[in-house]
Amino acid sequence: MKLSKLMAAGMAALMCFTSFNAMNVWAENEEEESLVINYISARGETDAALKTLKKLAEDYKADHPGFEFNVESIADRATYLQKIKILASSDELPDWFDADPEAFFEGLCKKDLIYCVDDLYEELGIENQFFDIALDYPRFSDGSNYLMTWQGNVEYFWYHKDMFEKAGITETPNTLDELLEVCQKLQDAGMTPISAGNYDMIMRYPAFKAFRLAGNDFIDNARMGKEKFVSDTGLATAEYAQNIMQYYSEGWTNSDATAQMSLFLSSGAAMLYTGTWDTPDLIDENGELKEDISMFRLPVDTEGTATGENDYYANCGIGTAVLKESMTPAMKEFISYIWENYADTAMYEFNMLPSMMPSNPESLPELTRQILTDLENCGTFAQCWDVRLDPSTNEVYRKELASLGMKESTPEEFCENMDKAVEQYAADYFETEE
Repeated sequence: MKLSKLMAAGMAALMCFTSFNAMNVWAENEEEESLVINYISARGETDAALKTLKKLAEDYKADHPGFEFNVESIADRATYLQKIKILASSDELPDWFDADPEAFFEGLCKKDLIYCVDDLYEELGIENQFFDIALDYPRFSDGSNYLMTWQGNVEYFWYHKDMFEKAGITETPNTLDELLEVCQKLQDAGMTPISAGNYDMIMRYPAFKAFRLAGNDFIDNARMGKEKFVSDTGLATAEYAQNIMQYYSEGWTNSDATAQMSLFLSSGAAMLYTGTWDTPDLIDENGELKEDISMFRLPVDTEGTATGENDYYANCGIGTAVLKESMTPAMKEFISYIWENYADTAMYEFNMLPSMMPSNPESLPELTRQILTDLENCGTFAQCWDVRLDPSTNEVYRKELASLGMKESTPEEFCENMDKAVEQYAADYFETEE
């Protein structure tokens, strides 16, 4: 009798233990399957990359009921950056957030807050699936990469063929000097040579000459004071920038990207320098360039051979960082799903050039195929000065560039003021380079 009671008690205990363990296993599995991602994005709600991510997140949720992808979009860049800096200062950064490979973000990486994307791609076995530019564009000077990039962009001079013809221009310029000659011919024919207004693009122009003379080495060194803007390269590029900026559209300092595009599309200016993110405004219903529009890449230089015709501005737009503490197995599983489906969804559902080659590229319009080829064949890509400079010096750069373009200052004064800014601010951001 006692034995029976003991056996009964033992069985009851075993059942309770088994039931308890089963509940624990269920709870653990439920916890593993649940993934909530809070993402603060600098992209607007209509941005194709963001639309692609939201679409894939919805598809993923269908098979993962515990999954949530919460997005806060802050399209105004200044407002966005202010919020990210406030969250960083209070240790409240979201799981995902957007960033450029600039000094502030580099500081977060050095604090070991961000997961290394090179490690992530290697762990997922996808490091060989991207365009080289998608892996190299977001790298810091030390070669490390902490940003996933979603787009592939190439920058071109877009131009009206009939306006070139009316000005007697039969060929697109092959050199930077020829580009100035083309501008002068257009102006002599009574036309505005260049539509300008988007300051992100305006800030490219001082880099044209420096990139041809010295590649990216000049800005990499000048931003930290290791080379002076008051140098042969710095002065040459400031002089070239001032020369070409005289051909900008009237009122460019008070214009913007929308006005810049509108002026070009209405033939108010013969040329427009911008990236392939603007192609929706430049193409017809078949995805080809409008009949009167064509394009050419950044011309080479007769004086400098550091870079050639296959080296130009190409980029992947703003990237996305993942907090190191948020990188769980469930997070990796979701990111793996994203990349398995991203290229085709972006290209064929949202008409956006992705950071990896989509399937069946031969079926795409000729223009898209050309851009994908240029993405694939880009050698050295020109670095954006506003990304490489520290934030404080960058503010000086914006102001000094306006003065240079309006001839309120000389190339020498522009370079002197840039050197003063670097001397004052750079050490606060590039501590390892002191």
